[in-house]
Amino acid sequence: MGKRLLELVKNKDYPYTCAIVNNQRMGFLDEVEEISSIELLSIKDREGRRTYERTLAFLVSFSVRKLFPNLNVSIKHSYGDALYGEIEEEEIDEGTVSKIKNFLLEVIKADKSIEKIELTKEEAIRRLVREKRFDDIRLLKYLSREVIPLYSIDGYAAYFAGPLLPRTGMLKVFDLVSYPPGFLILLPERENPFKISEVVDRRKLFDTFQESKRWIKALEIMYVGDLNETIVKGEASRLIKVQEALHEKKISDIADRIKERKAKVILIAGPSSSGKTTFAKKLEIHLRVNELKPLLISTDNYFVDREKTPIGEDGKPDYETIEALNYRLLQDHIEKLLSKEEVVLPRYNFLTGKSEKWKKVHLPDNGILMIEGIHGLNPKLTDRIPEEKKFKIYVSALTQLNIDRINRIPTRDTRLIRRIVRDTHFRGIPAIETIKRWQGVIRGEEKYIFPYQENADVMFNSALVYELSILRTYAEISLRTISYNKREYSEALRLLIFLYHFAPLTSDEVPPTSILREFIGGSAFKY
Repeated sequence: MGKRLLELVKNKDYPYTCAIVNNQRMGFLDEVEEISSIELLSIKDREGRRTYERTLAFLVSFSVRKLFPNLNVSIKHSYGDALYGEIEEEEIDEGTVSKIKNFLLEVIKADKSIEKIELTKEEAIRRLVREKRFDDIRLLKYLSREVIPLYSIDGYAAYFAGPLLPRTGMLKVFDLVSYPPGFLILLPERENPFKISEVVDRRKLFDTFQESKRWIKALEIMYVGDLNETIVKGEASRLIKVQEALHEKKISDIADRIKERKAKVILIAGPSSSGKTTFAKKLEIHLRVNELKPLLISTDNYFVDREKTPIGEDGKPDYETIEALNYRLLQDHIEKLLSKEEVVLPRYNFLTGKSEKWKKVHLPDNGILMIEGIHGLNPKLTDRIPEEKKFKIYVSALTQLNIDRINRIPTRDTRLIRRIVRDTHFRGIPAIETIKRWQGVIRGEEKYIFPYQENADVMFNSALVYELSILRTYAEISLRTISYNKREYSEALRLLIFLYHFAPLTSDEVPPTSILREFIGGSAFKY
């Protein structure tokens, strides 16, 4: 019988929240036999932050249940350095949010213990029936685990897909504020965990999330348990068709807006593995339906020769910065094409790291330029083009499905799994390398992409409600190649445990024009 990690480590108070023990993620309430290596994680670390988020979500849910026994909290998604939540079927005012916050502060001041209880599936389901947590019950029904961990405080229990803090008093820095129709849980700053983060208004992003909420209601799939039930009942075919039709309708609407605006340059940006390349190719088709003649240019072909790549703060080549592109050549090509001149496009050879001359192109009558790449919305890229000629699109996989009411699915997890699958199958990059590089990708997104997302005229959510059930099969093999004695094993194991929540689904009915095909193969488009 092992001892709880809480009893074995020092410095286990704020801002530390969990640990990597023997290359495995562990919470302070988990038991360990022997420690050969340990790394304490704080709020500055991604997994340390997630543990803090989960604990806050649990206590907000507990507070609402105690104050309003017939209401349920739903944590919808992240919102910058905050979490956005709602009271289901209710729009709450500032007074209600203040009441919840004050109750929560009393719970934290009391420094109550949070228990971890391990039950058989049958025992766990019986317990959750008493809690009226039917979203959890549908989830656990299809989870292939004999023992189910529940977390409990004062008799209130819930399932979580990762560890929680052992005491309420360890929640030192947060705030709860009204954000109609719901509320925001403000989290600590990532670099200064002793200061509450400020909310940067991202209204377009928020509206896109709200639109996605309407989508999943139309699909009748709110949580992973609903998805699994649909798959087990053999009804996934209809779900795939409706979801893909929603994507096509949205892209068609965007194409109509572009024609109405009489735009001449379409700028498409988005973070890694957002599906922006396939989106651009699908939009191209809808523009042709609207009698326009698009010319698609990828900024990836404008990389400078590899030896000229700028060096980042870590001393390594920074491929994410706009200075890694010959953006002045791109500016020149855009201006010439709009003036009906012919240009020779470059093509970047990723094997040699050299830019090569490729093909001559010109913009025909009724032509429209499409520029796709991570820097598409950076004003520096097209500052010589009048604003009225541009139509700007931001693409991201804003996961609309959650595990249950208080276990959200981070959008980055979906994109990381997409990238692992694509890198393994089409780029010869093993999962361990993709995981190693991911933190650098995140830094680049936060520095070069996210600051410009609100510049978009429209946002497109490329997430598919069914995709993780299909990606599970592809990703599992890749993740299992990572040895237990590697540091990246903890992240691989976390992703495997996460994917086990999804009933597997074959890709037979995924259409060849789906954005998902960019990652799993079989696409009708050439990349």
